[in-house]
Amino acid sequence: MIAWIKKFVDFLLFTSIFVAVCAIAFCLETSIMLNVPFNNFSFYAFVFGATIVQYNLHYIVKKVAVKDSARLAWSQRNKNIHLVLLIAGCILIVYSLFGFHLAHFIVLFILGCISFLYSFPFIPFAQKKRIKDYGFLKIITLSLLWTLVTVWFPVSGRAFDGVLFLFIFMKRLVFMFILCLLFDMRDIEVDRSENIRTLAVALGRKRSYVLSYIVLLVFVLLSVAQYIYLLQIQFLIPMLISAAATLATIEITKKINSDYVYLAGIDGMMLLQPILIYLFTLIL
Repeated sequence: MIAWIKKFVDFLLFTSIFVAVCAIAFCLETSIMLNVPFNNFSFYAFVFGATIVQYNLHYIVKKVAVKDSARLAWSQRNKNIHLVLLIAGCILIVYSLFGFHLAHFIVLFILGCISFLYSFPFIPFAQKKRIKDYGFLKIITLSLLWTLVTVWFPVSGRAFDGVLFLFIFMKRLVFMFILCLLFDMRDIEVDRSENIRTLAVALGRKRSYVLSYIVLLVFVLLSVAQYIYLLQIQFLIPMLISAAATLATIEITKKINSDYVYLAGIDGMMLLQPILIYLFTLIL
């Protein structure tokens, strides 16, 4: 029984189905906090499918990871599963496009341009021509992409409180910056050996942890500022709990450099926060 549970957990985590669910959860959180209707099925099919495609394509070609990576070992044994999910994700994307409005396509165009600049050599200066080759620019771009997808995309073309939207946008950007930084810290030795100068490589592990604490404090301060503006305790309490849980998970990463800690723990913070928002919105 335990062996089957482990296989199921491995499947959810290593195929990125879990992180795709987290992406949808973040989109739902945005709609709840801005008090706008949820999107139709096509929208969430796109978010799920696009996430599945992005991550599974990465692990079809990935050959190097942190030492004793359970995920890489699983991926090398299960290339066919990644391929099937890649095809399934593409089908979901194509299907979902028929349910989109003009505002969605405008956002998709902007996201596509950013993704192209991130992955392909197009920046016309220096020897490094991709955004992902520039440490600070890489983490900012990844954080911004996640924020645009889960904050702007769900409410594009709808009426909402502009100041509240700005608070949510900034908090999501800051929160995703923390999570991206932690993943860069996990890969610090691999990136250093491949001469990839991420922010974590440039700062070193100790100063990267300090930066993660500072940015987490910024997240808390933004949450308090949002409460002062709105006086809605049902949003403040979940954010403080989320910050505390993130801090606890950061401390765990200092002792355990496991794929399970990052994929279930760090990524799991993207699921915990929406769940807390939903529960406290019902209770308070």
